[in-house]
This record gives sequence, C-alpha cells and structure tokens, in this order.
Amino acid sequence: MKVVLRAFGSVAALVAVFLAPDAYAQRANDGQPAQDPFGRRVLPARAVPGGRYRSHSFRNGMLVIDATDGSTIRVRPWDRHVVRVEYAAPDQRSYPDSTAERAVAVMQRPDTSAVPGANADNLDGKTLARLVRNSRQELVFALPGALSFRAVVHKNPLRVSIVDGADTLVSEVRGAFRRITARASAPEAPGPEPGGVGVRFRLAPGEQLYGTGSRALPVDRRGYRLELYNQAHYGSQNNEPNLNIALPTVLSSRGYMLFFDNHAPGYLDLGKTDKNVLEYGGEGLTSLSYFVITGRNQAEILGRYTTLTGRQPLPPRWALGLIQSRFGYKSDGEMQNVAARMRRENFPLDALVLDLYWFGGTTRQGDLSWDKTHFPDPAGMMSSLNKQGVKTILISEPYVMRTSRNDSTVRTRGLVGTTAAGQPFTVASFWAGPANILDVFRPRTRDWLWGYYKKLHDEGAAGWWSDLGEPENHPAAMQHAPGPARAVHNAYGQSWAGILSEGYARDFPDERVFNLARSGWAGMQRNAVFPWSGDINRSWSGFQAQVPVMVGMGQGGVGYMHSDAGGFCVGGIDPELYTRWLQMASLCPILRPHGEGVPPEPYYYPDPYKSSVRDAVHLRYQLLPYLYTLAWQNTARGLPLVRATDFNSGYGRTPPPPPSKAEYQAEISTDDGWGPPKDRERFYRDVVTSSPSDSPLKTLPPPNDQYLLGPNLLVAPVLHPSQRRRNVLLPSGNWIDFYTNQTYAGNRVVGVPAPLAHTPLLVRGGAFLPMTAYRPSTALYRPDTLLLRYYPDPSMEESEFTMYDDEGHSAQALTRRQYETLTMRGFCTPEQTDVILSSNGEYPGQPVFRYVRLLVQRVAAPPTAIYFDEKPVPAEGFSYDPVKHELEVHFLMNAGVDVSLRGLKILPATAADAAPETLTLEGPDSRSFGPGGTTLRYSRLASRAAGPGQLRIRNAQGAVVRTLPLDAAPGPHALPWDARDDALRPLPPGVYVAEAAGQHQRLIVTR
Repeated sequence: MKVVLRAFGSVAALVAVFLAPDAYAQRANDGQPAQDPFGRRVLPARAVPGGRYRSHSFRNGMLVIDATDGSTIRVRPWDRHVVRVEYAAPDQRSYPDSTAERAVAVMQRPDTSAVPGANADNLDGKTLARLVRNSRQELVFALPGALSFRAVVHKNPLRVSIVDGADTLVSEVRGAFRRITARASAPEAPGPEPGGVGVRFRLAPGEQLYGTGSRALPVDRRGYRLELYNQAHYGSQNNEPNLNIALPTVLSSRGYMLFFDNHAPGYLDLGKTDKNVLEYGGEGLTSLSYFVITGRNQAEILGRYTTLTGRQPLPPRWALGLIQSRFGYKSDGEMQNVAARMRRENFPLDALVLDLYWFGGTTRQGDLSWDKTHFPDPAGMMSSLNKQGVKTILISEPYVMRTSRNDSTVRTRGLVGTTAAGQPFTVASFWAGPANILDVFRPRTRDWLWGYYKKLHDEGAAGWWSDLGEPENHPAAMQHAPGPARAVHNAYGQSWAGILSEGYARDFPDERVFNLARSGWAGMQRNAVFPWSGDINRSWSGFQAQVPVMVGMGQGGVGYMHSDAGGFCVGGIDPELYTRWLQMASLCPILRPHGEGVPPEPYYYPDPYKSSVRDAVHLRYQLLPYLYTLAWQNTARGLPLVRATDFNSGYGRTPPPPPSKAEYQAEISTDDGWGPPKDRERFYRDVVTSSPSDSPLKTLPPPNDQYLLGPNLLVAPVLHPSQRRRNVLLPSGNWIDFYTNQTYAGNRVVGVPAPLAHTPLLVRGGAFLPMTAYRPSTALYRPDTLLLRYYPDPSMEESEFTMYDDEGHSAQALTRRQYETLTMRGFCTPEQTDVILSSNGEYPGQPVFRYVRLLVQRVAAPPTAIYFDEKPVPAEGFSYDPVKHELEVHFLMNAGVDVSLRGLKILPATAADAAPETLTLEGPDSRSFGPGGTTLRYSRLASRAAGPGQLRIRNAQGAVVRTLPLDAAPGPHALPWDARDDALRPLPPGVYVAEAAGQHQRLIVTR
C-alpha cells in the first residue's frame, strides 16, 4: 500500500484512480452494445443413430463402408499418422471435401503412398491401403505411419476406432448420427436447434482436452460445452467460453488431435453432458468429416496439423518489436509526438497503429481514404516515421457505413451481402449506425478491396489491422455468394485475410505480410495473421484470461495470439495491473499496448511502474535473436511461440537418442544447412520429450497461469494485485532464475520471488539463450554481435539450440535459401564443458564475422583452462564475475568454433527458500465496491501443514475490523464479505486491506 500511496500522494487520489468512470470501446456515443447478436435460446435437436454394416470396398485408396440405412463411411489415409474419416447421411453422396471447403481449412492433398500389402487398392502403381483383417465383428485397416497405426471398423453398431498397437486412441460411440430439428411447443417458446449431423467419442479417465480456440477457460477444457461460432463479446474477462476465434480442434493428453473439417456453426461437448463422452455436432450438415492426427508429443501433432492446414509465413522482424496503439491517434502531429515521446522516455518503438480516425471516424467506416484535414500528407508522415524505425499499421473493417463515400459504389456494384431477394442488405443494428457488410467471398469484392490496400501500401502502410471480422454483427437473414450468413460466418475472417496474403503474393512477393486479425478459422495461420483476444476488460480478471487464451490458440496451430496489453476497455487506471500486463506481454509473441479511455502508452505511468515496464520491454529487444528463432520454428515446424507447460511431455513413445559429440562433429562437417529441419529433430534435441511416470506433474491439472516461451524459457506472470511471490509448477530438469541464477529442481511446485521490478522468468538447465544488445528499434538490429547465454547443467549432459537469422523482411528468404542457421551444442561433464558453434548458410547483408560473447552462467570459479579449437585462450580472451557467477568468453567466429572449458565447476546448490506458498490470496471480484460487498478469493495447495487459518481485514489505521475463517481444503475458494465489521455494522468508505498468510489485497469501500 505504501508504494501506491507514495506514487499518488494521498488516499483520495488512490480512490479517484480506482473509481474512474467506466470506458467503452468503439461504440456509438460511448455506449455498450445495444444487443448481444450471439445470444439465443434453442430447443435441443433429437439424435437419430446410423445404420449397421452392410458391405465394404476400396476406392481410390479409401476404405468405403456402406450401411443398412443408406449412409456411407469413408476411411481415408491422408499422411503419416494422419487419417480422415468421412460420413454421408442416407442418399447423400457428396462429402465435405469440395474445393471451397479445402480453401477454408485443409491445404494438403492426401499422400498417395501408404502401407504395402495384399487386398489393396492400386492407383498409378502405388499401393494405398491394406486390409489387415475382416471378421464378423470388425474390419482392421492399416494406416500410414507405423505398422501399429490402424483403423478398426466395428460392424454392429457401425463405428470407427483408431488404434496404435494395443492403445485405442480414438473410439466412436455408436458412430455418426443425424440431428433432427425439434419443434417449438408455443410461439413464445425457444426456437428449434438446427438439424445436422454429429459424432461422439469415448473419453478415458483422467484424459485432458486442450485447444478449441480462443476461450477464457482453463487450459484443460474437459467438462465444458463450447460453441463453434466466432463471437465478439465486449469487455470479456475470465470464464468467457466463446470468443472471437473458435477452432474445431481438440488436442488430447493421450496423444491425438481431433480436427473437425467443417466450418458450419456447431458445438463441442467435451464431457459436459456425459463426462465420458466428447461430442461434435455441425449445424445443417448432411455429411461431416474429421481428422485424427497422432504423435509422440504436442510438437509432432501440431507439426502434422499445420502441414495439413498450412504454416504461418515468417513475420517481418519489426513485428516482434513494440507496437504502440490506442483508440485512437487522430492526427499526423499526434503520431509524430508519440514517436518522439517514446524515444525521449527511452522506450523502444517499431510501429504505430492508426485506428479508425485515419479515415475520419466511426461513421466513415468503408471510406478507406485518408482524412486529409488531420492527415494532410500521409505518405510524408509514414516516410518520416519509417526513417525513425517506426512502421505504420492501418485499421479497416468489413463494414461500409451508409454514410460512407463508398456506400453507393458497393451497393450498385454488388460488393455486399444481400437479402434473399438479392438486394443489398442494410445492417440497421450495427453499433456505429446502418451499414453494409462486404461480401469478401465474391471475386469482384476482393479485387475492389485489394485495390485500396495496394494503394495504401504504395503510400507507405507496412501492416494491417482487420477489425470486427467475425463479423461482429452478422444477421442470419443476410446472403453471401457461397450461402446464408450463418453457414459461412466462420469462414468470413479466413476469406478476408486471404485478400491480403494473396494480394501480397501476387503484387509484392518479396514482402512479408503483417495482419492483426480479430477472427479466423482452422488454417488461419497460413494467411500471416497475428490475432488478438478482442475487446478485453481492463481488469485483473481480463488479464488472467490471457494465458489460457494464448495457450489454447497455440494448441490449435495459431502461434501469435496476444492481447491488448494493459486491457482495452471498461476499467479505470491501475498502474500495477498495467505493469504486470506489460511485463507478460513483453514475453509474448506480440507486444502491443492498446486501450481506450485511459492512456495505453507506458510513459504516462509514474515510477516505479514506468521503470519496471521499461526494463521489461528492453529485455524483449535483447531477446530478439531468440524470439526470431521461435518465429522460424513456427514457420518450419508449426510450433507455437507460447506453449503449454506439458508441451514436451511424451505419450509413451521413445524418441531417437541424440548423437554423440563425435557423431555430431561428423554430421556438421557434411551438412550444408539448407532445407527444413530434419524429422529427427536436429535443431530441437534440447527439449525434454518425456517425464518420469511418477512425476507430480502427472497428478496436477495443467497450470492456467504460466507457459513456456519456446523450448528454453518458462514465464510465470503475476496475475494478482499486490502479489510479490508466487508458485510455479516446474517441468522435469533444473530451472534457473534468469535474474538471480538461483536453481530450482524440476518436477515439483516451488515458490519464487515476484518483485514489482520483473515477472518471474526461468531458464531450462542446459539451455542456450541467444541475445543481443538493446537498441530502440529492430531497424537497428546488429547481427554482427551475439550475446550467448549458456546454462550448463550436470543433469543435462547434452543440449542443443539452433538460432535462425536472415535480413528480416524478404518473404522469399526460405525459398531462396537466403538465411543462416547457427547451431549451438553443449556437452557438460564434471571434468569439462564443451560448446560447439556451427554456422551454415548466408543472406544479403550478413556480416563476414560475428563477435560472440559467450556468457556461461552459475560458474563457481574460473575453469583451469580454456581452449578454442584445441588452442589455449589468452587471459584477455575471457573474464569472470564472482558476484554474478558468470564466465564470459569472447571471440570472433566465421563458420564455427569449438570452445572447451576444462575443469569448469557449476554451482550445485538449489534455492534454499523454494517452498511453495500453501495459500495464495488472489484478487477480489471487485477491488472497489459499495454496501453490497465483494467476494474475496484464495487458493490452497495440497499440504499436510495447511491449517484452516483466518483472513483479517484492517482499516487504514491498521486496526482489525473483520476476521473471516478460511477453508483448509486444497483448491480455489470464494469468501464473500459484505463490507461490515465483526459486529456486522457497515464500515465507512475508505481504503482497507485483506491479509492472510502474510499476503495482502487492497480494498476500497465506497458509499
């Protein structure tokens, strides 16, 4: 409390800050939405099961099963460890694999090479499939990938299972079924749920279900029923199940992914109705298809999924810098002033975002032309900013207002959604006023819109912001070229993003695309989109929602999910919330402060908050070589930048052993460094691929408040006000505090310091962490100098990391092989530690030599000798800092070097004060409240030492005014407080403090 009171001068000032009026987003007259266009009550449809087995045949590499009710099932091998199952209802002979469907999600064509054997179908001389067994009960069908990978078709009831050896991974419950529309009993009753088809699967005890898109829910989504319909929810925060990006993918902890390849509206029931059943249903479908994708860990599964749906192209390097935004900058002068102030306050800056004021404001949506009154020379402004290392990003929306200069054009030329009669449809309920919606599925609309984008690009626009693209208000009565609005709704954002990616590929093939897109569907990553979580509430609850949102999107193949850092709307100024949010955002895929109603720029906040934010964003720029490498990993293998804590845990399959030092040296002497990473994880061997079966991690739910940033960093953001220490669940191996070099043993929960100065950041033992010196823009990035942190660890005898680099903006860098890979390999033994660096490839502007500062961490004393390529290093070639326990070895390198540290001793001790907090006092539901009170929250870790305890509430003078009992049971708890004292008398307005187990939460009682 003292820190905040010093910063704001008085209790009255503090109260004024927390009682700031609510702010609203981009809404007419600053109001909330007039209606929720996504809310509706329905009567559930009736399920009708399918028929029994009648016959089977092989057709074009598929196993085709005809059922007694006239329905058909096709089992189609697609790729190694990937199989597609298709269902067509009776008398329905078309499947959801048309060109239009593939354009929405699936890009990969099925592989025509599979398992050799008898009883097979042959096409072009290639054996596509093999029937292993045909009995009275089942057909067993071999699938590509492994001899043990098979599809089993059970004949009665007719259903499909996918097995790997003795392990049944996926098993349908009685096969696919039809959903028959219910009838309303009265006119005022809820409407009928649309019919369609669905399928159910058995769930194993303890099985966890991940992914499904942007959901403010726990990382494990089992037990929820989720809508597959992209929705905008203004001011969303924790526990919101349906947001702006729904993905029809479910990733299981048992080593498989289900991907439902239908973009129709639908639902996923993940054990909500029946705890042992996963159910998918698609609205209005007469056929459905789903893929089963298996792998040894999440990395393999996501690699195969993104091969199927497309990989994200490399981002421009500047996209990984600080992108400053607000609603909104209103003039050329304001843009220039913000850029100058950021530099003056020693904050980095790589881009500024222009919201809808660049074309004149809310009622001018669809103009797509500059407001020359406030932006008289747009090209000159963008050129001036670009010379300062600052790019310009422009917003656009799919709505064309009836007040827009383009209203007549889009209506008369047939560029917008229509009524059933073919007339232009006016969305009268749109928040900004009556508007049209562009029909982005029509080629002429796409050409018209690209014409504007191309012109703006030529003027200097470097990036794009595609807002409201669900679309936010999409009336069901509207018609688009492919069909009714509701049927194509989920594909809308995907199609819109394709205008930019296709336009760049055609007209600017050497440039990388940057598109901030609010919505999309399966495969959205291939269109170079950088999505965010929508109009998030500026609150601790809104902040807490961001970790599971990011992780869930990454588990669906989308690697760059992020948020409006600091929160977008509703809440007032909270410097601690802003600081903690920016600290986390600096360790996220994209760093973009944005907001409305309160200042989103970091220089507006007082110290110590401003200094803490500055340090966080400076660290991000120092980590640029690591972050850019993670971007390459995403492009090359589909690995998300942000990963779940169990991302590397194996599914019982043994990975190939890494090569020995001698084998490795022989390998790099013949490797030309070109092409994609090898299947045997050449650049990814430092990742642990399994955990001990008795690990505590196996019995704990996946954490919702921490994540891996790439393979080597664990981020534990501080998600509660006043928290200065927090628990972290560590994967296997040793983990080292980035700031203090304290070591924590893995496979347990530990307590770590969480000062306001920084968020907890831990480095995997054995890891390499490539860094660079801080510079205020990525335009000033220097590839000729590398700060290479190395964390040798006796528990990790061998480790490896491959850094990627290129010139930072060419879209053809990988295709033309214009890039460098720098592979770092460490061998750590009690007698000696070796570091082998090997560089391959070249690109325009690459320095001939690189100055390397090898920074070896946790060194107890200088080594007895240091050698470069078997030659002793003179004293001036290294230095040792006994306070930081850091050994620095510096040298110039070209193609490679072998550094040998003889007699290197690593500090063996682990942190002495690592015991976890048995109780965590969390943020209340509301920190500012009246006589109705608030709900205080806390969570307990299972511990024998934990007793019931008490929570005390003190007034500003420190006197205890209320004592409340605490529950001793492990898990989360809620504790209502009615703003009364122990005698149940109402307390006067003022500042109070709730305290328990040495932790505190500030509370403000109002009148």
